[in-house]
Amino acid sequence: KLLEEKEKIMKDLEKVTTNTKNKANEKIAQLNKKIVLERGEVFAEQQMNSKHLEEEFRLKEDRMNQSLIQIEEREQAWEDERADVLREVQRLKSEATRMVTILAMEYEEENLSEDKKRTLSQEVYSLQLVVEMRTGEV
Repeated sequence: KLLEEKEKIMKDLEKVTTNTKNKANEKIAQLNKKIVLERGEVFAEQQMNSKHLEEEFRLKEDRMNQSLIQIEEREQAWEDERADVLREVQRLKSEATRMVTILAMEYEEENLSEDKKRTLSQEVYSLQLVVEMRTGEV
């Protein structure tokens, strides 16, 4: 009878062990499935974050490129304006030189009236002021 009891206990123990192993294996399988799902979710989230960052980078790069184009356009406009001012200064200098030459020739004439001399002197002075102002702008 003791032997039968021992065999029964051994069979029960074997059943419990098998059931425990089966439950443990089921739990391990569930945990593995959960890990696979979580990895998939993490990967999907990383993909989404990566796409978002790439899009944000492209937008910032576009804005930066637009800013660079605007800066180049402003610099070109400034250079054009500077060239215009320099041409105007050269033109004014040339005109002032011409007026000084005319004034010098007219001074040499003996019939030149004082009013005419004064007027020409004022014109030359005005031109010189304009040239100085334009030169100051440059």
